Amino acid sequence: MKTSLSNPIHCLPLLAASLLMVLTAHAEPPVKIYILAGQSNMQGKGDIDGDGGNSLRSLVNGEAKKDYQFLVQDDGEWVERKDVWMHYDLAPFQGLRHGPLTPGYGSSGGQVGPEIGFGHKMVDHQDGQVLIIKAAWGGKSIGHNFLPPSIGKYETPVDPDAPGYFFHQTLNLVEQVTEKIDILFPDYKGQGVEVAGICWHQGWNDQYGDLAPEYETNLAAFIRDIRSAEHGLGIPDLPFVIATSGMMPADSPVVKGQLAMADAQKYPDFVGNVAVVDTHQAYGPDKMTFKFDKDGQPTEAVSYHWNNNARSYTNIGIAMAGEMPKLNRPKSPARFMVNGTEKGVQLHWQIGTEKPKGVEILRNGKKLDAKISPTQTAYVDTSALPGANSYELILDMPSGKVKFNDACDTSVTNLTAYRSLDGVVLSWEARGNYDAFRITRDGKVIADEVAADARSYKDKSAPAKGKVSYAIEPTAGKVTPATLAMNIASADPAGALIYEPFDYPANPGEPLDLTGKEGAHGTKGGYIYMSDKNPERAPAALAKGLSYGELPVTGNHGSTNRWSADTYIELDGSLQKAGLLKDGATLWISYLFDSAPEVHGQTYEHRSGGGMITLRTADMKEGIGFKVRARQYETVVVEDGKEKRVRVTSPNANTPTLVVARIIWGKDGENDSFVPFPRIGPDLVLPEKEGREPKPFNIDQSKISRLVLGGEGQFDEIRIGPTFESVIGAAE
Repeated sequence: MKTSLSNPIHCLPLLAASLLMVLTAHAEPPVKIYILAGQSNMQGKGDIDGDGGNSLRSLVNGEAKKDYQFLVQDDGEWVERKDVWMHYDLAPFQGLRHGPLTPGYGSSGGQVGPEIGFGHKMVDHQDGQVLIIKAAWGGKSIGHNFLPPSIGKYETPVDPDAPGYFFHQTLNLVEQVTEKIDILFPDYKGQGVEVAGICWHQGWNDQYGDLAPEYETNLAAFIRDIRSAEHGLGIPDLPFVIATSGMMPADSPVVKGQLAMADAQKYPDFVGNVAVVDTHQAYGPDKMTFKFDKDGQPTEAVSYHWNNNARSYTNIGIAMAGEMPKLNRPKSPARFMVNGTEKGVQLHWQIGTEKPKGVEILRNGKKLDAKISPTQTAYVDTSALPGANSYELILDMPSGKVKFNDACDTSVTNLTAYRSLDGVVLSWEARGNYDAFRITRDGKVIADEVAADARSYKDKSAPAKGKVSYAIEPTAGKVTPATLAMNIASADPAGALIYEPFDYPANPGEPLDLTGKEGAHGTKGGYIYMSDKNPERAPAALAKGLSYGELPVTGNHGSTNRWSADTYIELDGSLQKAGLLKDGATLWISYLFDSAPEVHGQTYEHRSGGGMITLRTADMKEGIGFKVRARQYETVVVEDGKEKRVRVTSPNANTPTLVVARIIWGKDGENDSFVPFPRIGPDLVLPEKEGREPKPFNIDQSKISRLVLGGEGQFDEIRIGPTFESVIGAAE
């Protein structure tokens, strides 16, 4: 059994005279990319370990173990397939997992999905490296979340709740992985990539909301759209394998719609390039089945997650891998992509079964002096000047010349900044091969000839407060500078009665325990951790503050650990004195959170998510605030010690989000009002559209006396005050 790939030999000569990196004929084929798309059953809910008969461990040790020994080594450890790379990014909800295939790429790190069987078996059918990109999110329908553009006719969605968002997120993942493949997988040697097929396992959520009757129409459109140049990957006839929803009745419109994709009379354009695995039936000559109970025994009673049985998910992957090689590869070349990298401009393209006789590349209308073999599918142009460059790929095919066009801008991108204790630290990403950088503040050069390999710069002469704008650009080429405006603030509440900027001195990478720390405006005493266990999990200050548009920000930010108890600090009575806790009064609250586990390049284990911020009574039984989890942020009302949460919206992926809400305390027995504003832009303008309010509630706000931090998260700039302006740092 093949369990690893030997080191390939590549020829990557550098032509010193022209500074062109030429990728000549390779000893191995391009990396084959397979997309595994769908909802929670493509994520995978099969447990890896456990005493029950449904775990992967029980599978390799049980009655059927002889059929699954490819999963384990002789010593019982799980096989790690170096010839199969995994990429699973759950954005915008959770973080990225990537590396060699091994158990742990299911819905959670303790679970497996179809990827485990698919990856192990797919490399048996082909030579070279395999890369699996999972594009799977729980609870998603094809009738809304994956809605094909040709059906929905919508603008490109930016909100995770919008129709078709996850259709486009699938495309984004493939593009991102292709562009950064050498960074994500250091063993990549420039052999090129080929998107070779898509596996689809989805359907449960289309039972609801009158979506089921349209499933067949939507799935056929999805297949055509994801292949098309207009809406998708631009790979006509890309192989597509479907595993039916065997946990649903065989006569359901969803399952019938899935099976219909193999109907040659209804879909003649799918003949030879679409296959369907009917999970209600035994598969293949060995009569492999898919339905098992939680003790590992065959059954027809299957729940929506295949009874969490790892064997079900493994077999589905094996069957999909069995069908994929039977499908015809596309005939024509496709998918010409250009993107900037630190090494230069990277070009990728795919060739089909019809091979070109020759290859030419033009940059900005001029032919490159590059020796490219007809079988080559990747090239790095190291001599392109920074800035916008257009490319033309000309393939001399037996049927005639075929031309592709694409362009990229290799200007600096993703300029970010944070206030440190001794200045402002800038950081950026490179998309090209540069000589040096030039940095300006408010239009004046503050640094020239910054080293080409630098990715950060500390402005030690930055003003202590006020609005500043930065720009960075390479010193050569016609480029668009990367720009950033930020509002540097001292720890000034600016109209807020409660203000916690977490401006406690902290060293990078070393959480500073907040227990006993004091200094937040409008509070008294220090933070109190409500547990005498695991003090290392207490809330902490972390170096580098979060920032958001024109919001004034200070130095560091706060954080809570996933497993920590609540922590509180007493309020000093300012809210009562200002009358903001009286019946009929209006109170505003805001804070920044970042759901990414990595902030400013620093990863904090168990401190992502967004956390919970609440105002509470001394007995902790009543309160109001916000809670952020991986998939959403919510309003929180605490009554009789119980949290009642209502979803507001999904958090933005890997970027700080500003939360703002208005609270009006009811009078004369009326209910309280808690209105969130979920989409405050960087310009800090209050939107007209309000978010979802909680269910009617009525708490005794006069007893509120604590600011409480909890949950798992990274947050900053907590402000509580009488007006919207007071909680965005804009009040006099």
